Amino acid sequence: MANVRVLPPDLVNQIAAGEVVERPGSVVKELVENALDAGARAIQVDVEDGGLSLVRVADDGSGMAREDALLALERHATSKLRDAAGLHSIATMGFRGEALPAIASVSRMRIDTSPAGDGLEPGTRVVLEGGRVVEVGEVARARGTTVEVRDLFFNTPARRKFMRSGPAEASHVSEAILRVALARTDVAFTLRSGGRVTLSTPAGAALADRAAAALGRDVHRHLIALDARQGDIRVRGVVASPDHSGATSRGLYLFVNGRYVRDRGAAFAVLRAYAGSLPAGRHPAGVLFLDTPLEAVDVNVHPQKLEVRFSDARTAYDAIYRAVSEALRPAPWLRHASAEPRAAPVAAEEAAEVLDAAARGAPALGDDLRLPFPPPRATAPGAAFAAPEAPAGPPGYFGSLRFVGQHARTYLLCEAPGGTLVVIDQHASHERLLFHGLRKAFRERELCGQPYLVPPVVPLPAALARGLEASLADVRRLGLEVEPFGRDSFAVKAAPALLAGVPMQPLLSDLAEQLEQAARGEAVEEAIDGLLATMACHAAVRANQGLSREEAQALLDGLDAIDFKARCPHGRPVVVELPLAELEKRVGRR
Repeated sequence: MANVRVLPPDLVNQIAAGEVVERPGSVVKELVENALDAGARAIQVDVEDGGLSLVRVADDGSGMAREDALLALERHATSKLRDAAGLHSIATMGFRGEALPAIASVSRMRIDTSPAGDGLEPGTRVVLEGGRVVEVGEVARARGTTVEVRDLFFNTPARRKFMRSGPAEASHVSEAILRVALARTDVAFTLRSGGRVTLSTPAGAALADRAAAALGRDVHRHLIALDARQGDIRVRGVVASPDHSGATSRGLYLFVNGRYVRDRGAAFAVLRAYAGSLPAGRHPAGVLFLDTPLEAVDVNVHPQKLEVRFSDARTAYDAIYRAVSEALRPAPWLRHASAEPRAAPVAAEEAAEVLDAAARGAPALGDDLRLPFPPPRATAPGAAFAAPEAPAGPPGYFGSLRFVGQHARTYLLCEAPGGTLVVIDQHASHERLLFHGLRKAFRERELCGQPYLVPPVVPLPAALARGLEASLADVRRLGLEVEPFGRDSFAVKAAPALLAGVPMQPLLSDLAEQLEQAARGEAVEEAIDGLLATMACHAAVRANQGLSREEAQALLDGLDAIDFKARCPHGRPVVVELPLAELEKRVGRR
């Protein structure tokens, strides 16, 4: 009896589905790319339950005749590739001929399509279940195609149980649409999730407007356009200034010949262009298009076409680096790399004035003044830097230092016993102090939020909004009371007292990115310290912010009350010492 056998077509298609159809977002990506290859100028996507119950993609493209509609359901059937030579110059989004049969094999699918331009000729309807055609008939439809996918993975329960919640899967769908929408500004895209419009981009929109949908509405003033050529390679798009960075690299969108790809080498080339202008642990954001001759890149190296291989990777990466660095070169932050100063915490007197103004019906608070209610009780100049519990007994290392002054509004210069010069990074040290307080309160289940008098409303990019919506329970554990507030916005009802005066938009963006990564890999429990460190980083005093002598001394005294005070939660050194002997040697006294 032979041990080798040919697998049945249904099983072959299900195996292919394992490579092509990772989740509902993969279905949306493949169907939208098919619509674009069909010449669509308007694409509408509807999903229910994050796409697990329903994915519907409707377009106004060329449509298909009945013969083509049935043939397209055969594996490796495609209109986009004719011979092996075509593999070296692929200009279409899809070409493998696996998407439709693979998706159909693990779902209940219906295809309505018509190639007629006048809408008078009947179109074709094909109904499938688990990859088997169960109905072929006529349907009234204008030119174009509608593909409806229901009950994804209904016949592969092992795959189904590994799917995440509906809101989490909806975030992946939003991201898939955004990636395509960024590349095709000439096409109108509409995404409805659960009957609610979550993304709507008209045809002909500027790239900056599409970038705002992906990176956040406040990114406009930070965007820098670029367009450069190096030989046969063109690099164009927009990048964000260092003032608008992210906690992860998800804010960088790279396209090669119009196709979204993930490429570590290209991402590193962009990061290298920002060298010296981004803090450690921060990542650049932007939308970059690399246009190169078709024969210079191989797109047939990944089942989902998310990776490419360059014939000359070094030249491609160098073109990206030069284009981005040249765009950033004239910017002032490269000459004076420092963060914008953040307003000091609201004092009690100012709080009373704001409350009186609110009682008189004065205008609502601006974005730069967010007052938790009740007002902070601390009014002393150094109260914001005090440790949760001051140590008793003789002063420790930091308390024994003599504060000399502030250098570059960023570093505290101190003198230690014996004449050693001690330089302390005010942001890193305050971040460590705040992290200690937040972690202690979290472990003791005392990390509670103080209600806002006027809750700030924070808009987020669509994909991050869906991800944050799926993680609201984890956000509440951090002392942040956040609720959906229409479309992709959230109202912050309460926040820990340590976050008084902190802008909520960048904080929520960073937390959403980290929670998304934690859901992909490590458990949220393991990521808690990173989330608390992000909160501490946003609340800490910034570089280029003046401190009074009382505030500087309070910061020094507070550091002695906490553990592991030599580095900030992100690993940056807090303190640097220059012994007197070394100083005298450098000035020629020894």
